[in-house]
Amino acid sequence: MQRVINIGDLVVMIKYRRKMKNIYLKVERNADVVVSAPPRTPNYIIKKMVQENIDEIRERRNNILKNGHTIKYFVTGEKHFIFGREFELEIRLGIKNEVIFSNEKIVLVIKNKEQNREQIVTNYLRKVLYNKALEFINKYEENMGVHAEQLRIKKMKTRWGTCNIKAKRIWINYELVKYPIECLEHIVVHELTHLLETNHTPRFYELLGKYYPNYIGNDKLIKEFSKKLVGR
Repeated sequence: MQRVINIGDLVVMIKYRRKMKNIYLKVERNADVVVSAPPRTPNYIIKKMVQENIDEIRERRNNILKNGHTIKYFVTGEKHFIFGREFELEIRLGIKNEVIFSNEKIVLVIKNKEQNREQIVTNYLRKVLYNKALEFINKYEENMGVHAEQLRIKKMKTRWGTCNIKAKRIWINYELVKYPIECLEHIVVHELTHLLETNHTPRFYELLGKYYPNYIGNDKLIKEFSKKLVGR
């Protein structure tokens, strides 16, 4: 179970762990403030802990943000990138949690203000990314003479995608949902190519160039867009 509370100017994510006996406070790499605590821990105890360490918390967050990381609060007016386009987020209260996506904005409907907004949006965008990646797999499989048995989405720190050759399972980095759609297409073809050539050999790049000729230009696009995302 998770919940979000405000302590001064800080947004604090509380994660309740069943088997946990103590309370732990951490500033994540993306500058999020996270408290892990046993279930039923009173709010006043968590708030007291944060207040006692608030100067250190702010210092750590400032150091992270100076290095190019950006924290998202998921509030009305905030900007989010989806497939290379910037959309404005709008928060509404409703009878159920849902995301309504249009050409102009992302509307996040929540049952109450304590809902984990980031998780709701992430779950929605994960499905969007999965469906788009699956479209590209279906588009290229027959032409390439390969077949991927499974497609999965996860957050990865150092790779845009991976391919388990034996299981014929492709993993796509969740972060690609922010990038132009052609970046996702490129990575899907890249991973499918591994079903033809395991390693990054000259033959691998020859095949990749055959099925996705603009892969070099797309590598540059990914790097350029990564710079654009810094500070957003």
